[in-house]
Amino acid sequence: MRWEVIVALEKRKSVLLVDKQPKEIVYLTRQLEMAGFAISFSRTGAGAIKKIEECAPDVVLLEVSLSDMDGVDVAKAIRNNPTRSRIPVIAISAFPHMKSRCLDNGCDAFVQKPIKALDLIAQIRQLIRKPTGTL
Repeated sequence: MRWEVIVALEKRKSVLLVDKQPKEIVYLTRQLEMAGFAISFSRTGAGAIKKIEECAPDVVLLEVSLSDMDGVDVAKAIRNNPTRSRIPVIAISAFPHMKSRCLDNGCDAFVQKPIKALDLIAQIRQLIRKPTGTL
């Protein structure tokens, strides 16, 4: 493997994708991997909280409507964890009225379904570039 490739792989930013819908996971994983992100995923809120503790992703994409718990509660759990509270969280929902609830409860951004991949990628990059402590 060439040195440039090794360096590029080491610098990949990680995204934790949390969604109960397999089709959404497959679509977003493909789009984000093509944009250079390393992807992990969880289909449940409890699984997401565990993965966040284990691997500290650079950003979390969080569907608001999960099968086991409310996505907003997952965002609150992230914010209440002293070692993970600065991880940017992007809420995802098909319902525009959820935006204010998400932003008021610890999410840094809101993306409405259907998701436009280029807009989402731009949002992720913007949040990752923010200096620590400005979320």
